[in-house]
Amino acid sequence: MSVVPSPPAPPAPHSGAAMDRALPPTGRLRRFAPWGLGGLGLLSLALWGGQALPSQPVARNAQLAPVRQGEFRDELALRARVEPLRSVQLDAQESGRVEAVFVRDGDWVEAGSPLYRLHSPEQEQLLMQRRAEVAQQLANMAAQRSAQAASLAQSRRELLQLQAAQQQAEAEYRRQATLAAQGFVSSAALDQAQRQLQLAEQLLAQTREDQAQEALTRQQSLDEMARAVSGLQGGLQLLQRAHERLQLRAPLSGRLSGFTPQLGATLQPGERLGRIDDPDAGMQLVAELDEYYLPRLQPGQQALSSLGPLRLTQTLPQVQGGKARVLLRWLQPPAAASLRPGQAVELRLQFSPPSAALLLPDGPGVQSRLYVRQGGQLLRRTVQLGRRAAGQVEVLAGLQAGEQVLISQPPHEAERLALP
Repeated sequence: MSVVPSPPAPPAPHSGAAMDRALPPTGRLRRFAPWGLGGLGLLSLALWGGQALPSQPVARNAQLAPVRQGEFRDELALRARVEPLRSVQLDAQESGRVEAVFVRDGDWVEAGSPLYRLHSPEQEQLLMQRRAEVAQQLANMAAQRSAQAASLAQSRRELLQLQAAQQQAEAEYRRQATLAAQGFVSSAALDQAQRQLQLAEQLLAQTREDQAQEALTRQQSLDEMARAVSGLQGGLQLLQRAHERLQLRAPLSGRLSGFTPQLGATLQPGERLGRIDDPDAGMQLVAELDEYYLPRLQPGQQALSSLGPLRLTQTLPQVQGGKARVLLRWLQPPAAASLRPGQAVELRLQFSPPSAALLLPDGPGVQSRLYVRQGGQLLRRTVQLGRRAAGQVEVLAGLQAGEQVLISQPPHEAERLALP
């Protein structure tokens, strides 16, 4: 067996890797390389600084107002309502169904004139029942008095008979005593006459006592019945007055306002039906204001309106929903024809006389620490503010005339705000 030699390996291909080598930098790259590295460093530093420093808040939709020199009017604008000085509220006094209405809203009524009439079957039934009770008690009392009179007559007859018997027994005793003294009758006959006299006297005394006691008892019974009848009559009078109140009458002369009863409607006691206004007594104004102003209210304070000057007469003590009510009267009452109850009147209540001051419009941003414009930004500043009235704020210190102040709500509590 012969051995066949393996063919020779092919020669390896030629590669240029062994020939690669680093070339020295040219002169231009060597000259600008440090500047490029420095620029990249500055750019990185700027980007890092912008991310690290917080952004300044921007006051968008900012409302600015200038500080100005002017006249501060310490007054409060109010909207008041005209009301008569003398008026009476009409309330239903009894329950029932409206049977008749005699007047209409806005009519002039005289004192005592009927306004409406109610129908109440319950009251009519009670009235009839109480009348029957009173009549029955009166009949009973009359019968009792009749019986008492008959008893007194019978007692007087019995008393007369007993008195006659006593007188007869006394006469018989005297006669027997005279005869016994002369020896014509025995002592036994005299004793018998004496016993008859004592019996007659005892019967007369006992009858008188019994009749007095009977008369006292009958009189007490009559007195009790009289008191019962008096009570029933008092209740009957109350029911009669209640029945009369089913027809409501005007308590005073005036004009009806807000009169609401309708024919066939059912009313309950205390239900508000309207009122009667007396325009001849004059008019006043009723205004509501915030309870914040209560410490500054004093009787006699002046107020101005288009219908003439007024003065504060009374502050009502009730506070409802944070609102207090005040009453004002005109110094010179205007013509009655120009006023109507319920009419609205604009007025300005003065707390103190006008005075010169630095002024700012009132707003949520006007506080003791506010923002003042300087260039394109707003800087926070502490100021001293005084009174607030009629949409104006009195500036006492910290601001000068002409400076711009942020009066709207600040968007942020930062010390600086940027303007857009």
